[in-house]
Amino acid sequence: WVYYLAYVVGGIWLFSHWWVRRSLSHVEIQRELNLFAFAGETVDGKVQLNNLSWLPLPWLHIQETVPFDLLDQQNYRSVVSVPGKAQTVYPYTLRCSKRGYYPIGPLRLNTGDLFGFVDAGWQETQPVHLTVYPRVFALEKLGLPSRSPFGSQASRQRLYEDPTRLAGVRDYTPGDSLRNIHWKATAREDVLQVKKFQPAIALNVTVVLDLNKNAYPISGAVGSSEWAVTVAASVASHIVTIQRQQVGLITNGLDPLAGRIANPIPARNGRGHLMSILGLLARIQMHEVEPTLADWLPPQLANLDWGSTLVVVTPNVDERALWTLHNAYRRGSNIVALVCAPDPNFKQMQAQGERLGVQLYRAVWEKDLHEMAAQG
Repeated sequence: WVYYLAYVVGGIWLFSHWWVRRSLSHVEIQRELNLFAFAGETVDGKVQLNNLSWLPLPWLHIQETVPFDLLDQQNYRSVVSVPGKAQTVYPYTLRCSKRGYYPIGPLRLNTGDLFGFVDAGWQETQPVHLTVYPRVFALEKLGLPSRSPFGSQASRQRLYEDPTRLAGVRDYTPGDSLRNIHWKATAREDVLQVKKFQPAIALNVTVVLDLNKNAYPISGAVGSSEWAVTVAASVASHIVTIQRQQVGLITNGLDPLAGRIANPIPARNGRGHLMSILGLLARIQMHEVEPTLADWLPPQLANLDWGSTLVVVTPNVDERALWTLHNAYRRGSNIVALVCAPDPNFKQMQAQGERLGVQLYRAVWEKDLHEMAAQG
C-alpha cells in the first residue's frame, strides 16, 4: 500500500503541475474602468475573469494596485473560485480625493492546487492611468466677476475684420463687397456666398499659471498651489463653456509626463480643447525655478495677439511683476491678476494696479467655500 500511496501522490503532483501551470493561460482578463474623472468623484471599476478551460480554478487570488490618494476601501484584493467555462467579476471603487495622473495596476493573479504542491502567478505588464481633473467652480463662488473682465467683454476697442484671417463663409447680403465673394462656395451652394473674416482684435484669453515654488509661502505652499490650479481650471472652463471663446494656457509648472516644464497650449475653443487644458492641469506640479514671474513671463508673451486678455493666476503680485503686467497692457492686452494665496500687500498692489491698467482680484480660499456651503 506504500507503493500505491506513492503512485497516487506522484500522480496528483504531476497532474497539479500540468493543471496549474496551464490554468492561467486559459483565463481571459478584462479590466473595466473609466480613466477620466474630476476631483471629488468616485469611479467604479471591475476586473472580469473568464475561465476558457473546462478545468476549474479552486482558488484565485486577485490583487489590484491602487495609489494611496485613490483608496476607498481597506484593500483591493480578493480570493475567488472560478468553475470551468465560467466567469467571475471582482468590483471595486476608487475615490478621487485630489487631482492627479495615477497609475492603476499592475494587476496580479495567483493560483495553485488544493494540496499546496505548486502555484502560479501572472502580472500585468503595464498599468493603466487614471486622470483626475481639478475641481471646477463657478467664478462667482471664487469671488471673481463672471463677465467682465474676462474675454471680449473687457475689450473696449472697435472690432475690424482682418482680411488675411478667413473664418468661413455666409450668405451674400446687399452692401457686401464683390471682392469678398467666395466663388467655389457659391458654386457648391448655388447661392452667393461671401467670405467671413476673423476680427483684427483678438477675443481670446490666455491663462498664466505661476507654479514656481519659491513664490509660494513656506507654510501652506502645497495647499496654495493646489488652489491656484483649481482657480486656473475654473477660469478656463468659464471662458470655453460660458463665454464660448478661445482660451490657452501658459505655466512654469512641471509636467511629469514629459519630464520638463509644460509646453504652452495655444488658445482655441471647444470642449475637446478644454479637456486638453484640464488634462495638463490634472498632472502639473509645482517646482523650483530660477526666474521669478517678472523675468519668466515677458518671453512667453512675445506672440500674444493684440487685444487678447491675459489672466495671471499667482500667489502674489510684487512691484516688479506689476510693471511687467503693465508693459503687456501697454502692448494692447487686457490684464487680470488673480491672487490665490495670503498676501499682506494685496490692497496696496491692487490700488497701484488700477493706475497701471492691471486689475487685481483675490480668489476666495477653498476652506471659505466649504464654510459658505455649510452655512447654506
